[in-house]
Amino acid sequence: MESGSTPEETWSRLSDEELAMECRPDSPSRMDAFHELLNRYESLVYHTCFRMIGHVQEAEETCQDVFLRLYQKIDQFEGRSQFKTWLFRVVHNICLTRRRNLAIRRERTTEIETEAQRTAADLQREADHDGTVDLTEAVQSAISRLKPDDQEIITLRFVSELSLEEISEILGTGLSATKMRLYRAMDRFKESYQPLSNEAAGTSNPPLQNE
Repeated sequence: MESGSTPEETWSRLSDEELAMECRPDSPSRMDAFHELLNRYESLVYHTCFRMIGHVQEAEETCQDVFLRLYQKIDQFEGRSQFKTWLFRVVHNICLTRRRNLAIRRERTTEIETEAQRTAADLQREADHDGTVDLTEAVQSAISRLKPDDQEIITLRFVSELSLEEISEILGTGLSATKMRLYRAMDRFKESYQPLSNEAAGTSNPPLQNE
């Protein structure tokens, strides 16, 4: 350390490339050097992530992922390019992966919401059917055969007519987890309901017999 200089002043005088070398796992000054790089680039990395992803929370999480990756892999920096160039290659790759994952999640969410709307419409049509008693009993019977967790979320959604956001708050689960739970519960409901529905429809509309 230079005479009369504080540790912070000493680190601030080093180039990015020198700091990167000090961040290697065998360096006793690793944490101090990494902290200086974090101070230099955290804001710029976050804003880059936000521009590429367009969502505050996702950008924050991506920024954290970048610096975790940086801490774990910084010994792969060989100094053949500027550190900033190397760092933002990492940022770019992580942001692209995050965007792809977000697109998959959004597509899955759309499928779940569409399926929920379709199931609600099916149940409403069955409630208006001429064979209301038998078909309604079939729905109730199918629900009663489900596990308690499945009964709960189907009842909240289609009987209590709560939104997914409201159900998420009631159950204390994230919105994505709530959607997935509902989607799986509906799959199991359909498996239970279909044979009962066919049986009820056959009972309500017996075939004509020749006299």
